[in-house]
Amino acid sequence: MKVIKAGRPQKGWAGEFECTGAGNGRGGCSALLLVEEGDLYRTCSNARDEITYYTTFECSECGVETDIDAPMRITRDKKARDNG
Repeated sequence: MKVIKAGRPQKGWAGEFECTGAGNGRGGCSALLLVEEGDLYRTCSNARDEITYYTTFECSECGVETDIDAPMRITRDKKARDNG
């Protein structure tokens, strides 16, 4: 394989995802986004005695949250992300 034009160095995990609003009432704008490790945060839902955690990103176009399957455990929650 030959490199025609060198790309930027990859920093951490990244993937392409569509803004769907999955897990958050839908309503996403369908933008295709490059979501990087730093864009992800943990959200959760409660039902009786059970807490379920999700890996979530917020769309930079419309602000809707989408839950995804990511190949790692995200430990910071949205509050920590918003505070830097």
